[in-house]
Amino acid sequence: MKKIRVLLGNHPLMVPDVVRQLVEAQEDMEVVGDGRGPMKILQETGRTKADAVILAQDGTDEVGLCSQLLAVYPDLTILTVSSDLAVVYAQQLRSDRRQVATLGCTGVVNLLRTEVESTARSR
Repeated sequence: MKKIRVLLGNHPLMVPDVVRQLVEAQEDMEVVGDGRGPMKILQETGRTKADAVILAQDGTDEVGLCSQLLAVYPDLTILTVSSDLAVVYAQQLRSDRRQVATLGCTGVVNLLRTEVESTARSR
């Protein structure tokens, strides 16, 4: 089974440690690195060959960063999460950014799994 490679993009806020622990606890996922700041996140996404990036949500510039990531890595899945995990957005090149209702931490990894698998099926 191919594991989903996840990069934690700690920009502009720290992605909660609970997200890291949750992803690491999934048998079909692995954290392949961290990126701090837009340029580092762009570089690390390519270097690690990440399938997905989880970004902390600030509401100001994550949309621009998402656009840059998707322009360079069109098969990438991006989740932006609020620091309290109450709001999660999913974005892929093939779809518009959309808010997704989640049921706590488990909802974040389930959403990530579904989004990455749907991208793989559409290739």
